[in-house]
Amino acid sequence: MNRPFIGVSMGDPAGIGPEVILKHLIYEPSSKYKLVVFGSPNVFEYYLDLFNLAMQINVIDKPENIEKDYKDGELNIVKVDDFKIEDLTIGKVNAKCGDIAYKSFVETVEAAKRDQICAIVTAPFSKEAVNLAGHKYTGHTEILAERTNTKEYVMMLAAKRFRIALVTTHVALRDVPKLITKENVLKTIRITSRDLNRWFGINNPRIAVASLNPHNSEGGLMGDEEEKEILPAIKQARNEGINVEGTFSADTIFVKDRRSKYDCFVTMYHDQGLSVLKALYFDSSVNITLGIPIIRTSPDHGTAFDIAGKFIANHKSFTEAVRQAYRMARWKQRKA
Repeated sequence: MNRPFIGVSMGDPAGIGPEVILKHLIYEPSSKYKLVVFGSPNVFEYYLDLFNLAMQINVIDKPENIEKDYKDGELNIVKVDDFKIEDLTIGKVNAKCGDIAYKSFVETVEAAKRDQICAIVTAPFSKEAVNLAGHKYTGHTEILAERTNTKEYVMMLAAKRFRIALVTTHVALRDVPKLITKENVLKTIRITSRDLNRWFGINNPRIAVASLNPHNSEGGLMGDEEEKEILPAIKQARNEGINVEGTFSADTIFVKDRRSKYDCFVTMYHDQGLSVLKALYFDSSVNITLGIPIIRTSPDHGTAFDIAGKFIANHKSFTEAVRQAYRMARWKQRKA
């Protein structure tokens, strides 16, 4: 099989995105795949000089020339747009940084849609900076959904074989109960089951579903979402042939024996699942978008403006995101 091309969107130039990309290339080189960054070459020239690093930059003028112009052992960058270094203030929210981060991401997505790359890894951008630049989105996932005409998608976080899919994501805790509907739970179970097979090669994946309320609501004493919404979704999923069980009380669903038994856990809200994942695998967890027609992973951290430009950012989560994208891309190649 050919070594897959993995596209990386640069992220916010004022954050740690460029740094973790450089650290990955220096400390985690691999001949298994070909990494191509979408962004501004002069941003990387700036950081190479700032950190006193030596690396040859190979500028690729447009995505259709990736295969022809790629050079092993160099930092391959598809030039997205001109960016003036004088507009960069490390660690600060900046509309111009948000603009180049947005454009780099969009170009990466479009290249994946044209099969010029096999998968994408997104370095973090600042939602505030992107919005200041006039791009009104709440994050990468919403842009992905729009660009791929996807109406139903799921955020899944993973570390090794421990995977958590979320019914709700970045919403206030007070708004969670009204979003826990049979339709939303069933959608999450369906997409998770399908894509664990499609992108991970897991036949008949085993899925466990968490309850919303403590102790499965104690027979309705602490809420009725389990009885009215979650359990009917599980029943319908089983009728469709999906290997799903639940509900399990959230305080026991992640015990060691269950972590080895199930391929993925569906949780009702962000902190219910991700607090456990990050406690166990903070530096190596990966964000994966399910439901879309392309492979997308990202490190499970933000721009970290407070430590940007200091060469102390940990690149391990980014490296795991690249490795996960590679594994998914190889499975995609095998199925082609």
